[in-house]
Amino acid sequence: MFKSISWFKWQGTEHTYKLPWLKNRIEYSADPDRVKEYVSSCPFTRSRLNINILKAFHLSTHSLVVSNDDHAHLLRKRFYQHMPGQREFPRIAKELSDNLFRPNLEKGSFKKMNLTDDLIREVYKSLLINMLGVKLHHPIEDYLQSVVFKPSTKPLKISGLLVSLGVRGSAFSPVRKLIELTFFRGDHYMRKVAINLEKLVINHSTPLEGSWFSALQALKENGKLSNAQFRGEISSMLVSAFTLSSIISSLVLCIAARPQYKVKINRDKDFANSFVNEVLRLYPPFRQFGYERKNTKDISQTKKGETTDFMVFTFGLQRNSKSWNNPHKFYPERFVDRKARNGCDFIPFGIGPRSCTGRSYSLKLLVALTQYLCSEKSGVELLLPEDYVANSEGMPIGINGRLISFPSDDRVNVRARVNMI
Repeated sequence: MFKSISWFKWQGTEHTYKLPWLKNRIEYSADPDRVKEYVSSCPFTRSRLNINILKAFHLSTHSLVVSNDDHAHLLRKRFYQHMPGQREFPRIAKELSDNLFRPNLEKGSFKKMNLTDDLIREVYKSLLINMLGVKLHHPIEDYLQSVVFKPSTKPLKISGLLVSLGVRGSAFSPVRKLIELTFFRGDHYMRKVAINLEKLVINHSTPLEGSWFSALQALKENGKLSNAQFRGEISSMLVSAFTLSSIISSLVLCIAARPQYKVKINRDKDFANSFVNEVLRLYPPFRQFGYERKNTKDISQTKKGETTDFMVFTFGLQRNSKSWNNPHKFYPERFVDRKARNGCDFIPFGIGPRSCTGRSYSLKLLVALTQYLCSEKSGVELLLPEDYVANSEGMPIGINGRLISFPSDDRVNVRARVNMI
């Protein structure tokens, strides 16, 4: 009995874990050489274990994020056809920044902010308008103003344990609800918010011509998308808002912590790419990705001692001294060499055919947002509070052990420029 209990203990990466009631052998790694070896050794896809953890957070079992490979491939091709063009992102970035920082801010004034709640709200609205492609009506706007967005999610160890205990089935719904209400009220609250928002978007928004929303409607009407899958894609906008807000919050705080880079970004617009990549390296939104061999229908087919689930600890991988000099130092210049963005040691959006579908959208928006915030046009200056909780380098600290990581201290001071337009 005690031997079985000891298997729950976290022994770090570069270790294979096995629970006594599961056939899965789960390998965790943050070693770039091991990740490269795995990627080159076999065709792989997202692991079923990781999908179950995603479903618990994603609030849907049918969207592109958690669907099977064939369905994901079908939607991914269509998704890219309806994304904004490159020239649209400066506008999207400006609108997002102005809506976030400028309300109640007059020329020469100063205000204190906690980023997370307002940021998730504004990013979600921006994604609905610019990615999903809808016009929002008052019921949605009113509800969004009444909601407090809490990015609380279960620790990954807890999520993995619940999955391994088999409580994800519908028969265990009362048990899951009891666990949520007792220990994870924030998760239960956000689940209700997500359900309400899904209904509001479907019933109180108008699809724009040529939008992703209208394409999804057409697929549903043609029988290529079930009603559950259609609703799943709507729900995925909130998950995307959480993920993108995680990156933007770290980006904003890094700009505030290292204002000397503003001049460099203004002089060389391409340097914004390097700045964004360094933020993604140190503060990856997803702290874990999970993979398994493709076309393995039955775990029992796996050879004895062979890994069934390969979990990559992104945070550790992207700070591994094998690949990065001074890995904990914020140094965007390391990405001036474009080769630094390639390979298996920098995977903030995952790797392989099931990497994040929104990668291109996110990167274009983040670069445009960095350029705007560092320019005089933004009309604002971002500052860290004097008592800001930072690491030894004076930089933000990310919360580990969660599927999506937000900074542990999300405070920022915003000062309006005297010449603010």
